Amino acid sequence: MLWVSLLLFAFLLLLPSRVRVQGRVTARREETFPGRPGTARLALELMAPVPVYYRVECAGVAALGLLPRQYLGFGMGRVRLVEELTLSPRRRGAHALPRVRVFVRDVFGVWEREVPTAVIQGQVRVYPRVYPVPRPDLALTLLAEGPEVRGVGLEDPTQFRGVRPYAPGDPVRHVHWRATARAGTLMVREFGRVRATGIWVHLDTSGTGAVYLDHAAELAASLLVRANEERLLVALSAPGGMVPLARGDEAVRRALGVLAELEAEAAPRPVPIPPPGVNLVILTQHAPVAVVDGALKARSRAARVHLIALPEGFYLRPGERGRPLFGKPDAVLRLLKKRAVLEQEGVFVHLLRGDDALARLSG
Repeated sequence: MLWVSLLLFAFLLLLPSRVRVQGRVTARREETFPGRPGTARLALELMAPVPVYYRVECAGVAALGLLPRQYLGFGMGRVRLVEELTLSPRRRGAHALPRVRVFVRDVFGVWEREVPTAVIQGQVRVYPRVYPVPRPDLALTLLAEGPEVRGVGLEDPTQFRGVRPYAPGDPVRHVHWRATARAGTLMVREFGRVRATGIWVHLDTSGTGAVYLDHAAELAASLLVRANEERLLVALSAPGGMVPLARGDEAVRRALGVLAELEAEAAPRPVPIPPPGVNLVILTQHAPVAVVDGALKARSRAARVHLIALPEGFYLRPGERGRPLFGKPDAVLRLLKKRAVLEQEGVFVHLLRGDDALARLSG
């Protein structure tokens, strides 16, 4: 019977190599922002013809705040493993969910080997951080297709809404004299307000590094989200894609997707010339000649052009504190020399130094 025992031993020793594994790693929310917790689901199915010990290794993903971990078990036949993974996204980008490796060991614990796996890995797209940011002054244009808004906007004389008591700052031409006589107090006409202008953000990433890319992406995302909250048209041109002028959350979502994967370029790309009435905002670090010239050309059609330069490649995020910076890089000196001329031509220059907060944009 010795040969039978040896055959059984060989059978139990070698057959674990026939184990097959399939499954998937998926995120419950495939689009998110840094610092927003989330979860992913690891679902595996092992097909083991003989009893085996198994060890599942789940790699870590630093950008998603996921640490390496492993799961141990024993089973035979069809074995299912389902685990929840906690995600804490840290950096923008399209990040693959963790790679999974499976190892099996025979019941005698003699030989451990890795088995083939057919595990589908999902991904999580992490958008840039978004801050409450003051937008640069925009030139508002009155167009028939503009949506009606409350508060700030341009009055549409075709949309008469009624009369109301006078408030300081109301134009004298809006005084409704008949209503004033009836009420015994000053009354004014009230009209609907529309906001039909747009904001087009263009990013220059030529010769830049990771720090500038992150800060520029966050500033661009914040400006677009703010514009969308005000029901403005939004557009984006940057390495990795262009989002044409549109209004609504879907346009912003597409723009955030481009900004999530923003990368540097060797040379500046042409500055777009937006449709008439649209405001152009250009983000740059070194303000190369091609970008400055492009801003001047765009001004021929754009309602207003804002050139925002980040000489050090960063600014103070909300809550950050920095040390005063002394001296000016060559790019800043060149831009300051041209500032007066540029602003005479309708190109407004903003310098966000490394010790400046985003509130500087309101100036």
